[in-house]
Amino acid sequence: MMIFRQLLSVCALLAVAACGGGGGNTTPFGGDAGGGGGGGGTVQTATISLTVAPSTVTAASPGTVSAVLKTASGAPIPGQVVQFSTTSGLGKFSSTSALTNADGVAVVTVTPLNTTTAGADSVVAATTYNGASVTASKGFQLTATDVSITNFTAEVGNTPLSPYGQTTLTVTLSAGSAGNPTNVTVLSSCVTRNLATLTPASVTTSTGTATFTFRDSGCGADLRDTLQASVTGTTSSRSLTLNLTPPTVASITFVSATPDTIFLRGSGFVENSTITFRVQDAAGNGVRGQVVSLEPTTLAGGLRLEDLGNQSDFPIQRVTDSNGNILVRVNSGTVPTPVRIRASMTVGGNSISTVSSTLAIAVGLPSQLNFSLSQGTRNIEGYNVDGTSNTYTIIASDRLGNPVPDGTAINFVTEGGQVQAIRFTQTTAGLSRAVANFQTSSPRPADGRVTVLSYALGEESFLDANGDNIFTAGEQFQDLGDPYLDRYLNGFFGSADNQFIPQTPPSFANCVAAVSPLLAADASIPIRPGTCSQSWGRSYVRRSIETVFSTSGSRPTWGTSWPTSAVGSSTSCVAIDLIQPNFLGSPAYDPLGMPKTASYKLFGTAGLYFLSKVGVLTFFASDQNPVAFNPMAAGTTITASGTDGLGVTVTGGSPVASSSAPTGVSLNYSFADTAFTGTITVSFRSPSGLTTSVSQFVSRETAPNPPPPPACQ
Repeated sequence: MMIFRQLLSVCALLAVAACGGGGGNTTPFGGDAGGGGGGGGTVQTATISLTVAPSTVTAASPGTVSAVLKTASGAPIPGQVVQFSTTSGLGKFSSTSALTNADGVAVVTVTPLNTTTAGADSVVAATTYNGASVTASKGFQLTATDVSITNFTAEVGNTPLSPYGQTTLTVTLSAGSAGNPTNVTVLSSCVTRNLATLTPASVTTSTGTATFTFRDSGCGADLRDTLQASVTGTTSSRSLTLNLTPPTVASITFVSATPDTIFLRGSGFVENSTITFRVQDAAGNGVRGQVVSLEPTTLAGGLRLEDLGNQSDFPIQRVTDSNGNILVRVNSGTVPTPVRIRASMTVGGNSISTVSSTLAIAVGLPSQLNFSLSQGTRNIEGYNVDGTSNTYTIIASDRLGNPVPDGTAINFVTEGGQVQAIRFTQTTAGLSRAVANFQTSSPRPADGRVTVLSYALGEESFLDANGDNIFTAGEQFQDLGDPYLDRYLNGFFGSADNQFIPQTPPSFANCVAAVSPLLAADASIPIRPGTCSQSWGRSYVRRSIETVFSTSGSRPTWGTSWPTSAVGSSTSCVAIDLIQPNFLGSPAYDPLGMPKTASYKLFGTAGLYFLSKVGVLTFFASDQNPVAFNPMAAGTTITASGTDGLGVTVTGGSPVASSSAPTGVSLNYSFADTAFTGTITVSFRSPSGLTTSVSQFVSRETAPNPPPPPACQ
């Protein structure tokens, strides 16, 4: 036992494989627990194991050295630096040290010191763990790489390779390579440019021969490719020239115009597009290195190809790229027009050509006559309720009716409620629009009628008499001054109540009156007088629209006249003067802002006599606005019932439609044989849930007598 303990101590001090650590076995660190030659046991702190694969290495076939560091209990030790060396100095490492990974493994590669080195050596791995040295060694064989390339040939020889064809390349090594793994690589200028493929990328051979497959992918336009074969780890190399055949051009095609719509020069929108053509062979493969001539079919409005603008500059020539494509930039002019670019080339003495399509130059700016404003609902429950929503939609087109570019800014302002300030046009399915959200809130005009104004930077509309798509002096145009928020929607500025939006630069001339009715402005196109330029140009295009803030409660009326069967006293025939609905052809306010009123007869205040046994009654579903004849809110539901012996049903007008004026309601009634009088009760339930009811007395008898009360007139 004492002799065994002493042997362990010597091994620990020497830390060499001679004590049983050779052949990849590990040498643990140990120490006397009791000191001297006492009787304590040894404590192992770490072990290291080592492998070299393959066991015979050459310059062309390096060996992978793996050192595994573990605790005495077998747990991996990560993050530990391991040093590598060789006992006889015959090998060299990719790195003389490495860090153990999470599995406790450190890896390097080893090759012969030079191509003439041969023999046997040992790799030594060493580290220090917890203050103690841990080492291991492993022997390996080294073989000299005295190999050279004796021949490098192609299967096709000097015959040009057909377009997109393939051939076998053979590298023959010197006789000394037989039996020794040797790595051979081939480089190709065509492969480097992705115009050919080479498989495999490298070959490790022990037979003295390495073969590769070369496939052309469009490099034929170069007529040849220079390849170079080399042996890894040596200076031996050899070149080969491979003759190629260019593909035959079959056609030239238009690929794309990106984007397919551009806008007039100076519009502030996208003004250029990239046109792509492709030259291809009969198989549809792109052919590179082909010269193509390009010229526009029109130069209207100063259209330019690249930076050229004179007819004498055309055609221009471009060379196809590696994919067979040529690209040319079109810059817009000042005239909207379709654009075609002609591409042509000569093939075998014959000319082939094509023209581009899909590209158009549009005006870009919205035109006044092509600026349209609509709303989701005309009558919303907003007189007594906050937060009722609505939407306003702008469809903006240029003077040719084409969509304006995405991102065109549209402004919205209102005299009541809250509206989104700016929205941007967006194209869906080729059509453009912008939508602004709205909600009811203060302020609320007394008449419950709220004007919303939308405007955007655009151009004045004109009548293109000569068909050149641009304004020419003498042509009629729409002279636009400052837009304003027309609170009365009557087409007259006339009051400080109307907020205006000044244009930049300002103008102070009287507006040119439109001769053609096509250019006539109405209340939906508010123009502040005395702010025009009297010349065609850019301006704020605008539209106004009116939304009714309906009350939650109802006040139905017969309209402006009583039913012929209405009878009552002077106190029961109740009528009320209200502002008429606002129609653009007949505004509710005169030029001075004074309202136009009418007398509306209230439903339920006078009895109806001498009715037929079965019949129909019609009236208007108007709200309780104190000054205006307004509709109930859209979506209001209407129901009706009768007293005993009187059947009543609502046959029309429920729910209330989207409308700027009160809509009609139809009631079917029928008396039982034994019933001669009764009461009809009509109930209105607003979208917010408020229900109001109004009752109407009806009779199929004559009016009471004597004395006969006056008929309602």
